[in-house]
Amino acid sequence: MGSKPWLYPAPTYRALETYWDTDDDAPGPRCAHTLTAVAPTKSHGARLILFGGATAIEGGAGSATPGIRLAGVTNCVHSYDVLTRRWTRHLISTAFRVEITRLRPAGDPPSPRAAHAAAAVGTMVVFQGGIGPAGHSTDDLYVLDMTNDKFKWHRDRAPGLDMAMLWTWLPKDILSLSAAMMVYFDNLPGKRVLSDAWALDTAQKPYAWQRLNPEGDRPSARIYATASARSDGMFLLCGGRDNSGTPLADAYGLLMHRNGQWEWTLAPGVSPSPRYQHAAVFVGARLHVTGGALRGGRGVEGEAAIAVLDTAAGVWLDRNGLVTSSRTSKVQPEHDPSLELMRRCRHAASSVGVRIYVYGGLRGGEDCD
Repeated sequence: MGSKPWLYPAPTYRALETYWDTDDDAPGPRCAHTLTAVAPTKSHGARLILFGGATAIEGGAGSATPGIRLAGVTNCVHSYDVLTRRWTRHLISTAFRVEITRLRPAGDPPSPRAAHAAAAVGTMVVFQGGIGPAGHSTDDLYVLDMTNDKFKWHRDRAPGLDMAMLWTWLPKDILSLSAAMMVYFDNLPGKRVLSDAWALDTAQKPYAWQRLNPEGDRPSARIYATASARSDGMFLLCGGRDNSGTPLADAYGLLMHRNGQWEWTLAPGVSPSPRYQHAAVFVGARLHVTGGALRGGRGVEGEAAIAVLDTAAGVWLDRNGLVTSSRTSKVQPEHDPSLELMRRCRHAASSVGVRIYVYGGLRGGEDCD
């Protein structure tokens, strides 16, 4: 008789001391950015690439206008060396000045943007979408090539997406990666939430988006969800917010069969909380979910702030173990620094080996790091 797999509770998070040579090298507080893990090379260890985001917030509780607005949008590139725990800023050139540094990427960089998406392809990071001072992006696809440790920007136009629909795509566009295939799900053209899925095969040139027609349990239309790639090529869509503003608690797997047919499958288990504007990343078969927002902009708090979907066992876990019912009550657990750290939204997360790295986000209407 086989034994059931051991279900490890969700992990504990702690603040990590990091280093930098100058103040400009430190990314500082920000939200709506991306954090992408790049595998080690012969000459360099594993790195995290942080790009873009908003470094300031306007509006809020003390403002005459409701809600908050992202400000201080940037197109700066920062890299984090996992071994030395050191941040480095890779300066860019503009039409008005050139900042001379040995780390300045060649080529034309993307415009400043936030709420974009990113995925790693070998020693390259691909960026798509977002919004900034210049407005919404449309069909621009940027590649940051780090081959031989020489940073260089490339801009590609990947046709296929319906530009009439995408002219106002808003956060968060989801770009996920498995091998050489990227999958894009959901956007917000105007005020209509969609549930279409697209794939971009980066092994095929020229790049071209292809619309997918998956079978199975199709997810409802949503925005502000996360999509993460498992090592075997399955994509996991988690949470989000529907057209009525209701946060969602479900999760769906998207897998391509050997015959080329894609299929959606509803993930089993009970999520600790609905959420959107959260972060999620795989370590092995476990999807680690942190933070997020609820209706009215409230943050996901308490035990629900840290969760794990074990896709091998088909269950959700929190810091106490197996979750059998939603834990969205306002009863607060004993003070837990780890839960307080992850009480944030619009942050970014990435993993290297068995470690999860979380950076930035919003907490209480303010940027955090």
